[in-house]
Amino acid sequence: MPLKEIRQAAPQPAPVEPAPPRPPPGAGPQVPVVPARNERTSAIPAPFIKEIDYPSYDGLPMADNTDQAQDMTDTFHAVQNFFWGRNDVFVATNLLVYYREGENTTRITPDVMVAFSRPPGYRGSYKVWEEGNHPPDWVLEIASEGTVDVDVLEKPGIYAGIGVSEYWQYDPTGGLLNPRLQGWHLTGLKYSELPQVPVAGAEIAIYSEVLGLRLEFDGDRLRFWDPVAERYLRTPLESEQDALRGERREQELLAIIADLRAGSNPPSGSED
Repeated sequence: MPLKEIRQAAPQPAPVEPAPPRPPPGAGPQVPVVPARNERTSAIPAPFIKEIDYPSYDGLPMADNTDQAQDMTDTFHAVQNFFWGRNDVFVATNLLVYYREGENTTRITPDVMVAFSRPPGYRGSYKVWEEGNHPPDWVLEIASEGTVDVDVLEKPGIYAGIGVSEYWQYDPTGGLLNPRLQGWHLTGLKYSELPQVPVAGAEIAIYSEVLGLRLEFDGDRLRFWDPVAERYLRTPLESEQDALRGERREQELLAIIADLRAGSNPPSGSED
């Protein structure tokens, strides 16, 4: 059987790429154009700044004994109530005061403090630089055996250095300070002692120009006299006792009125 003739296609010439266009006469060598890279440049991180923590608790007890604790709370509440309603007075007890920015170990804890030109309200601590560089204006330290040396030897220099106008010390026991109530006023960079004033019924009486009150020791406890209202500031216990006495008198008066009304309206059928 005859084989089929297999015809093969004639080979085709290889394609020839056109020559690149010749540069015009006098032109320099051509530089290949590199497409721009669309890459995101990584941002350089800012240097890490560690935020300083200013603790609100120093690990120490509020007071060493019941007398110190009672005087702290009584003074705090009495003075706070005296300035109640004012939006420019801050009163606190046992609050850490930081007085150098950036140093969280440079601090002091007044037993009771008053700062004028500062709004009342919550604070975890009192940072002087966040309070318009305004330190406390008035400070009271209540002495105990564990704190009296610091109160006498160290704290006056610190309070004077940061500009506390009046520094007060009180000894509820009578065996740690002599006299047991003392007030000091800042003059320049040092404290000068405030003079005692004679007051009937008071063993010691000293006027505070900063508070506008007279502090007195009456032989039993520390009290605050308001010369404008001519009365002593009340402690929370005294205010509660006054309220209870007022309620009792009101109940007694209502009972008397009820008895009088019952006597003026005899039951029907009774003889005249």
